[in-house]
Amino acid sequence: MDFDWSPAEIAFREEVRAFIAEELTEDVAGSIFIDTPARIEFVTKMADRGWLGMGFPEEYGGSATPVPLAPFILNAELDRAGAPIIGKNVGTIASTIYHVASEEMKKDFLPKIFRNEGQWAITYTEPNAGTDLGSMQCRAVDKGDHFEVSGMKHFITSAHFCRWHWMALRTDPDAPKHKGISIFIVDHDTPGLSLSRMDTLGREGTTHRTNQVFFDKMKIPRSRLVGEQNKGFYYMMQALDYERFAILSFASRVRRFDNIVGWFRRADLNGERPAQDPHTRRSLARMAARVEVGTMLERLAICRAQEAVPDVEASMNKVWGASIGDEFAQLALDLLGPLGGLWGGEHSPFDGALADEYLMAGHARVAAGGVDTSKSIVARRLLGLPNALGKPELPQR
Repeated sequence: MDFDWSPAEIAFREEVRAFIAEELTEDVAGSIFIDTPARIEFVTKMADRGWLGMGFPEEYGGSATPVPLAPFILNAELDRAGAPIIGKNVGTIASTIYHVASEEMKKDFLPKIFRNEGQWAITYTEPNAGTDLGSMQCRAVDKGDHFEVSGMKHFITSAHFCRWHWMALRTDPDAPKHKGISIFIVDHDTPGLSLSRMDTLGREGTTHRTNQVFFDKMKIPRSRLVGEQNKGFYYMMQALDYERFAILSFASRVRRFDNIVGWFRRADLNGERPAQDPHTRRSLARMAARVEVGTMLERLAICRAQEAVPDVEASMNKVWGASIGDEFAQLALDLLGPLGGLWGGEHSPFDGALADEYLMAGHARVAAGGVDTSKSIVARRLLGLPNALGKPELPQR
């Protein structure tokens, strides 16, 4: 496997960096979400350049430009710059639609995604079904030409600004838990759908909103069923494989690490230079090696995705990336001491960013199925270790 970038990929990356340098304004930067008019306009400018559909066939609104890794390069550069990312819409939902949905659904929704005509929420989680998504109980009752839904989901992050929900619901309550779930595309303005706001822990101005989503006899047309009925758990697993490397790029962790290293190189605390401390230098050197491993694991997943759904590689990337994010936040706070925990002020090295990252590090460990689930996938599918029933799975490599 060749990890080097091709000339076309390098040229595209430079084009993206030039675009970001010109278009990334203060009212656009600072969030990965496409949740304000300024951020929507920013992403639409990329859509107008044909960037969102690169790597997908022209017949579905994609681009003839032969740069298969373009969506990942684009998302990485956006994440590196602290700009709104396209990983969820393009890297996760569009990729899954392309692989499992009907021709009609592909031709309907893929061009809309590539034109940035609306945002998506991934609507899976329930109060008793987070990491164990097979335990979800919110039902979609088959009524013939439509399904009727009553119940709730929660921790649905983009629900307050989305146009569509990529939604998992139980359609066969009598089937084994992994075989009775289906995936639907649901319009956010569907009658019977409502929201309740949930705020995560954080300082004023940086709190991230998520949502509870309620359904009261909501009707979903049968035409919005994705793929086959009751095969949704397997479609979720495929979507999660993409989510484990295609939504958030490791580039953001590289950026944060570089910022910390830069601060220590410059820092002078009452005549003391932290960069000259052997413990600090050794700790940062060890983390630099681990950051490089994370960069290569992500690239491995991206390259594998050109041949098949990268289940094992994506899981390795998820485990390493989330673990490094947690390690990095704790290391930075340890090395900076009391300064690292400040939420702003003249003595705060990064205007409180380290404290914010520390609070969010736990989220990264449970998102996209969680670190422990990803470890289990690697153990069973790569190493052939037994599952919970004591039955070994043959390695897939």
